[in-house]
Amino acid sequence: MDNIRKELVTINNRFIMLYRQKRYPEAIREAEKGLKLARESGHPHDSYKKTFQNNIRFAFREYARTVGDYSGETRKVVVPAPAKKGLLRKLAFCILFLVTSLACTVLILGIIILPCSLDSLPGSFKGNFSVASRPVASEEVSCPDAVAREKFISKPHELKESVLLEVPHIMQKPELPRGCEVTSLAMLLQYAGIDVDKMTLAREIVKEPALYRDENGNTYHGNPYRGFVGDMYSFAKPGYGVYHGPVRELMDKYLPGQTIDLTGCDFKDIKVFLSHNVPVWVIANTTFSQLEPSAFETWQTSAGAVQITYHEHAVLLTGYDGDYIYFNDPLRETPNRKVEKDSFLAAWKQMGQQAVAYLPY
Repeated sequence: MDNIRKELVTINNRFIMLYRQKRYPEAIREAEKGLKLARESGHPHDSYKKTFQNNIRFAFREYARTVGDYSGETRKVVVPAPAKKGLLRKLAFCILFLVTSLACTVLILGIIILPCSLDSLPGSFKGNFSVASRPVASEEVSCPDAVAREKFISKPHELKESVLLEVPHIMQKPELPRGCEVTSLAMLLQYAGIDVDKMTLAREIVKEPALYRDENGNTYHGNPYRGFVGDMYSFAKPGYGVYHGPVRELMDKYLPGQTIDLTGCDFKDIKVFLSHNVPVWVIANTTFSQLEPSAFETWQTSAGAVQITYHEHAVLLTGYDGDYIYFNDPLRETPNRKVEKDSFLAAWKQMGQQAVAYLPY
C-alpha cells in the first residue's frame, strides 16, 4: 500500500472517530483535507474523492442540526469557514429543493410503475416489495461510512428473523498467537471464494512497531489504527493487534471495490449483511462481555492518544437469532460459537463498533 493511500485511510479513520464523537467542525476539516489529498493524488485514489465528499455532506448535515453544542456541552462553538450561517442557509435550501424534487420523482414513478408486474422491475429490486420485508430507511442508518450508505445499507432490505452461515473455520494457533484479526479475515475471504490463507495475510497486513523513538527523542507506541502493532507470531516479543482500517485495506486488495467499513454502524445494519449471507468481521474482546474500565490503558502514538485493551479479540460473525449472536472464533476448535446478544453487543460497542464486510452483489 503506497504512502498516499495509507494517509487517506488514516484521515478517513480520524473523520469516523470525530464524527462518532459529534465533533463535526473538526470532522469536516479532516474530510476536506482528505478530499484535497485524493484530488491531488490522481486516478488510483478516485474512489476516495466520493467518500470524502459524502463524509463532508453528512457531517455538515449533523452539524447544522446541533450547531452550538457539537461536543455535548453548552458552549460557544468556533464554526469553520465552510460552515458559516450564510452557507448553511444555502445548504438547507438546496437540501429542501432536492428532497422536494425526489418526492415528486417518486410520486411520478409510483404512478407509472405500480400497475406493472414486479417481474418487469430490475433484478436488484425484485423481492424488496413483499409484505414480509423490513425496510431499513436511509434516515435510520447510523453508519458514518458514506460508501456504505450510498451503495447498500440505505436501500430497502428484507431482514431475516434468524441467520446461521456455514463459513470455513480456521484457528489462529499455533502459528499466530496474536493473529485473530488476519485469521478471521482469512475465513471471510475464503467464504467469498478467495484462495488465501492466514499466513499470507499475516505477511501482507501493514505493520507498526510496538515502541519507537522519533527524531526528537519522543517515545511512542505503535498505532493499531495504522497497522498491526508489534509481533504477531510470538508472545515472547511485545505486540498487540490491529483495528478495522488496515484490515479493510488488505481486504480491498482481494475484493477491490466491494469492501465496506461498517465501523460505527448499529447492529441492525450488520444484520443487513448477514441476511444477505455475508459474514462480518468485527472486534470484541475475549470475554464477549463489557470490560471494567481498569482493563483499558491509553497509549500515546504519533497521531495522538489511543485506548487499548489486551483482551481485544477479532471474530467473524456468522449469524443471529432472537437471543444469540453466532460467530467463528479463531481461538476455538469448532465453528458458530454462540453468545447472548446483549453481552456480545456490549463488548463490540466498547471496542468502537468496529466491523468490515463486502457487498453481496
